[in-house]
Amino acid sequence: MAPRRRRVRAGFVLFAVLAILSLLVLDGAASGMAALAAMLVFIAACISALRGQDAATSAQSDRTGLAGWIGGWF
Repeated sequence: MAPRRRRVRAGFVLFAVLAILSLLVLDGAASGMAALAAMLVFIAACISALRGQDAATSAQSDRTGLAGWIGGWF
């Protein structure tokens, strides 16, 4: 397995562990901090997974941010 895929997978596993800890194990402020950390890890793992695309895929893909009815104005 490629090191990049391993790092992305590790990020999602860390998110799952933190989310389970915050929902089922921890209580009070510790649970809130673990949930915040899980959210930040999830965002970082998603960014890391999307960054792994090659340039040809990114250049030919649709820009979803501009694809709505606002996209016609720009």
